[in-house]
Amino acid sequence: MTTSDIREPGTGEADTTAEEKAGRNAVRSRAKGMSHHEVASALDDCRDRLPEESDDDEVTSPDPAHARARAEFEEWERIEALLATHAGTYDPDTDAFVQGGLAGEADRRAAELAAAADSDAAGDTLLRALSRAGVLGGPRGSGPSAGDDAAIATRLAQADPEAALAVSRWLDTASGHLPPS
Repeated sequence: MTTSDIREPGTGEADTTAEEKAGRNAVRSRAKGMSHHEVASALDDCRDRLPEESDDDEVTSPDPAHARARAEFEEWERIEALLATHAGTYDPDTDAFVQGGLAGEADRRAAELAAAADSDAAGDTLLRALSRAGVLGGPRGSGPSAGDDAAIATRLAQADPEAALAVSRWLDTASGHLPPS
C-alpha cells in the first residue's frame, strides 16, 4: 500500500493514510469473536511491539510502518474499552463506531456521485442552450467566432436567459468571485 492520503470512513478528513486504515481494518478482523480478556492480551502484545517514540515523533515520523503500528494500537485500545463495558465478544458488524464510519463513507460517496451527476446534467443543459443560441455546433460562419465573447453572451442571453445566468454564475465561481453553490 502507499501512503497516499485517503479518508477514514465518516471522518470527513483526509489525514488518515492507507497504512493506518489497513491497520485498523486488520485489527477489527482479527478481533472479531474475541472476548474482553483476549482483546486485552492482544493489546498488551501490540503495546510491546509498538516502536519507541519521542514527544514529537507522532508529528514528524514519515515511516508508514510506524503509523500503521500506532493505528493498530489505538484500535486495540478502542475495542478493549468497548468490551470492558459489556459481556460478550467483539463483532465489527455491531460496533457503532465502525458502522457509523461505514455509513458516513457511503453518504460521502453518494454525495460525490450526486454532485458529478448534477455537473453532467448542467453541462448538458449548457451545451443545449449554446446550440439553441447558435454559438455551438453550427456550420462554419453561421455563428460568432470563438473569440467574440460579447456576441456569444448576447446570443445566449436572447436564446435562454436562465442558461445565461447559470453560465455567468459558473464563470464567477471558477474565477473565484463567488463561492461554489
